[in-house]
Amino acid sequence: MMNKNANTTKVPPDGSHAASHIVSYTHTQGNAPSADTADTVFSEDLANTAASVSMADTIYHYLWTQIAYLQLLPGVKLSEAGLARDFGCSRIPVREAVQRLVKEGALRVEPQRGSFVTHIDLEALERTRYIREVLETRIVLDDFDKGLLFSIPVISLLKSLVDRQEDLIKVNDYEEVFHLDTEFHRTFYTIDQKEFVLPYTGGNDINYLRARLLTLKSEQKDIMIRQHREIIYNIDQKNREGLRQALICHYANVTSIKGYQQWIPGQEASEYFI
Repeated sequence: MMNKNANTTKVPPDGSHAASHIVSYTHTQGNAPSADTADTVFSEDLANTAASVSMADTIYHYLWTQIAYLQLLPGVKLSEAGLARDFGCSRIPVREAVQRLVKEGALRVEPQRGSFVTHIDLEALERTRYIREVLETRIVLDDFDKGLLFSIPVISLLKSLVDRQEDLIKVNDYEEVFHLDTEFHRTFYTIDQKEFVLPYTGGNDINYLRARLLTLKSEQKDIMIRQHREIIYNIDQKNREGLRQALICHYANVTSIKGYQQWIPGQEASEYFI
């Protein structure tokens, strides 16, 4: 039995201490628990903590994917109770997942109203686009100057990715087109071992990812394909300035909401942006 005056350890703000809420017993005569009892409490607590963290991670990744791929559109309200029911858990891991997404700008919480998917911030989007343009253009042109782009395997890979994108666009498989677009651009980083730059180019930015996917869904079907082929053409022709201009034109797509109305019939595209 625990003494009423027992001290308790405080939970650090970051929750980093796995067993931080385990009772720290005061060893008064006759009240100290046995070693077996203490071990049982400790083990059960660690198991519960691990289960909660694992479930919170699962819910976080599920929601992140749903938001990034526009299955949950900007402005949609989440149901914490519904998520807890669907995942067969309490609301605690749901709230933990929500808080992580709030910090990343994917969700916002309104007091007394609930949690909502954030709108796409056009100013933030332009900042990310600009950073990507500066960094990726430098990466590609460095590849060009080092002669890394002119080998048959590299050009063949780029062409095959665009061919696959063209086939998938015909059947409206935009998510796979999106993956292939990412792979197309990633090639320029990997051939010179510059993958460490990728985190700064919007690859994990929920704002930027949603805008990229919206662009794929809404622009004229051949724009991305045509621009990718233009990039490859200038590589093949060893036209450095033509390549630079083709890249800059391509990056500009994501900040234009022209044509989004085609994908969101009956609603103003501006409703998804701030």
